[in-house]
Amino acid sequence: MNDSWVAIDFETANSHRGSPCAVGMVSVETGRITESFTTLIKPPAKYSWFDSFNVGLHGISENSVKDAPTWEETFQKILAFAGGRPLVAHNAAFDLGVLREACTAANILWPDISYACSLVVARKTWTLSSYSLPYVAQAAGSMLPRHHEAGADARAAAEIMLDALRFHEAMTLHDLFANRKIRMGRISADSWSGCQSTNSNTRAPIPDANPDADPNGPFYGLAVCFTGTLLSMNRKEAHTHLAEVGGQPAVGVTRKTDVLVIGTQDPARLRPGDDQSSKSRKAEEFLAKGHQIEIISEADFLERLACSEIAKRG
Repeated sequence: MNDSWVAIDFETANSHRGSPCAVGMVSVETGRITESFTTLIKPPAKYSWFDSFNVGLHGISENSVKDAPTWEETFQKILAFAGGRPLVAHNAAFDLGVLREACTAANILWPDISYACSLVVARKTWTLSSYSLPYVAQAAGSMLPRHHEAGADARAAAEIMLDALRFHEAMTLHDLFANRKIRMGRISADSWSGCQSTNSNTRAPIPDANPDADPNGPFYGLAVCFTGTLLSMNRKEAHTHLAEVGGQPAVGVTRKTDVLVIGTQDPARLRPGDDQSSKSRKAEEFLAKGHQIEIISEADFLERLACSEIAKRG
């Protein structure tokens, strides 16, 4: 490998992306991590409050940053460390969004930067039940001692990208992206574009629920998510049948999910040592917190779907 780039990760004080409270950066030269930079940040005044949820994730509080450099000071250090090289982040849409929004909040022009997303690359490299940083780091053989610690997360993103380069036998990010049909992201003073796959065979859109379906059907008005492999039909067919009877197919499990349908789990797609998917675990976590999510089997899904379709035809 004869490439040079910098991995970056931000933590934020609250749900607004313009509230960076920490940054971690890792320099990569010719396939090797060479140096790092981390600092706490005093968020821009416009978004300077600390939410308990964010503090619970990363442990950084308002008191932690009282003597930290401002965003204006930190931004100059970020540019100096990057030295004009491309940035790499896991879920770069978030981290580069933090950079843009913090600059806007501090009345600073956006920098001219190209960037790559290790999440996009991971989807082109490994088959996993989840592509969140801890799962991908493990697939790449990277140690992540503490998630949501900016320095550790930046290092994990660097190691993920390095492992993907080795996996695809690519010498540079440019070679990897050309081979995998991925477009680099770009920020300039007045515009930006995301890092994304350029494949034409994109995932089929999720159909919307049929508003004219029988309102008494078992799935009418419910948000339904699927995990695992269905033996009776593929995922696209399941989404279509569900939408026809008034249910809303959902990509992931959230607080708005009403039903999780569990198909056959392929152990190769699970995180080592796990016996259930990330969607199943998330559903159980929401249940434990009092959210009403029903977990059913494929057989139950088919039985209820049949009832819905009978009602629809009736």
